[in-house]
Amino acid sequence: RHPKQPQQQQQQRPYYCHSCTRPSPPPSSSSYRPRNSSTLMMGGGGGTTRFFQSGTRRGNRFDESATTTRMAARGQQKKQQPFQRNQQQQRRADFSTNAQKSQPMSSSSSTTAAQSSTTNLRRLLHTLQTTLLKPRSLPLPRYISPQHYSINLSECFGHASFILVAASYATSDFLELRIMAVLGSTSMLFFTYFHPHGRVLWLPLKWNVLFIAINSWRIGRVLWDRYMAGMLSEDLGEFRKEFLGVLDVVEYYKLVRIAREEVFEEGDLVLLQGGAISEIRIVLEGELQVLRDGTPTYVLEKGNFVSESGLHSGLMLRGSIESCCSIVVAPSFDPNAIDKQQQQQHQQHGTTNDTAQSTAPRKKNRVRCLRWNRDELIDLLETDKGIATALKAALSWDIVRKLKRQRHMLTEGRVKNPTAWTKKREEQGSARYAAILQNTLMQQETEERKDVSEMLTKYRMIHHIEDADHERALARCGWTDEEFREGKKRRVEVEDEYDEEDDVGTEELQSAQWRRVKRYSSKVVRSLLQ
Repeated sequence: RHPKQPQQQQQQRPYYCHSCTRPSPPPSSSSYRPRNSSTLMMGGGGGTTRFFQSGTRRGNRFDESATTTRMAARGQQKKQQPFQRNQQQQRRADFSTNAQKSQPMSSSSSTTAAQSSTTNLRRLLHTLQTTLLKPRSLPLPRYISPQHYSINLSECFGHASFILVAASYATSDFLELRIMAVLGSTSMLFFTYFHPHGRVLWLPLKWNVLFIAINSWRIGRVLWDRYMAGMLSEDLGEFRKEFLGVLDVVEYYKLVRIAREEVFEEGDLVLLQGGAISEIRIVLEGELQVLRDGTPTYVLEKGNFVSESGLHSGLMLRGSIESCCSIVVAPSFDPNAIDKQQQQQHQQHGTTNDTAQSTAPRKKNRVRCLRWNRDELIDLLETDKGIATALKAALSWDIVRKLKRQRHMLTEGRVKNPTAWTKKREEQGSARYAAILQNTLMQQETEERKDVSEMLTKYRMIHHIEDADHERALARCGWTDEEFREGKKRRVEVEDEYDEEDDVGTEELQSAQWRRVKRYSSKVVRSLLQ
């Protein structure tokens, strides 16, 4: 054994300091030199070091030739390692190189960005938690309270949340209420996440997130509707201010959004008497003439509704209604024009009228209307009660304008025979009520038999429908006054036609089984006849 082996073992042991468990580098062993170059040093387990001689011991000397031969043999053995190991290493190196080439350059940058964002978020949360939960003393005078009070910002957010919710109950504006609700829920989010007790209250936090999402969606819809309402054309805006001022800008936009614009030229037929009507119109420009059996009854001008059919009294009629008159685009009436017959008389007598002037070319009557589908309009009115209330008020003012316009027809000289004109107006009113009543009774049979007697009574009071006209309209629909008051139509009982059977014996008629079959078959026949 080498004589300096114990000293080398002591030097090669790892050194551990008292403050940590990490070994420190061993001291330098420059003073030690192996006696012979053929001496090998091998590390054993547990930090011990053993020395072996690779040569052959001959007394006190080593055989250097034997050592050199063994070293050469070991080098040759290393050179003759299997080729597979080198091939595997080459494959691993190629695979790692290809993987690095195929991986996009953005992956490393995205990973770095994600890690940096996560770190920044943690820092932000830590800063917020430190700031919000830091206790702050209240400088109260001693004459108010001798005790020391402290509060943090998280508690301030909790108090602000309840104050905002209480203030939202006191406002009547829809948008202000939603904004206050969002601010209150946001304040509660800070209080529940940075709670003074140090724990996150997840249950109220999740509910407040849901409330914020719902209220934010409603706020966005209101702001979007207001923006779109401001994008309406100038003529539609002026029309609302002049005739539909009871409607808000957003409500008016919702009505215009589901409407379609129509244009009629002079001589066009808008509605035919006796035809089915499934639309409601309002005149934007021009003039329409209403005819009952060819006789003009009244005129529809700018701002008048067409075919509203009791909507002003609350009758939400769906489907189609029978038209009680014809509506055409007639030539516009000029009250200052001279009667043609008068001109012919003056020409025959050879006299000229000084007041007669050369007539300028007449402007053709062009009518623009907004048209609503009745079902779509009723759906909107049932969904938005504010629009329904405002539209009823607008329709009531429209009826007043129509009545005034009928008086103007008499004063302007449009009515040639007032007696026939009055009679046709009364017939038109009765026919309109009969069409409304028929549509109502059809809905009553098919849609859960709704009671609409109060709305019909209101309509009769507005339009002066007498009892005789009411009974006549009921008879036209196949109803009686008693059935109308009861709200349902009586069913005609079908007599049993299976009482007498010639082909079946008496014993079979007496049996219970045959009676059950007979009863079931009679019910089937009744249902088919009904």
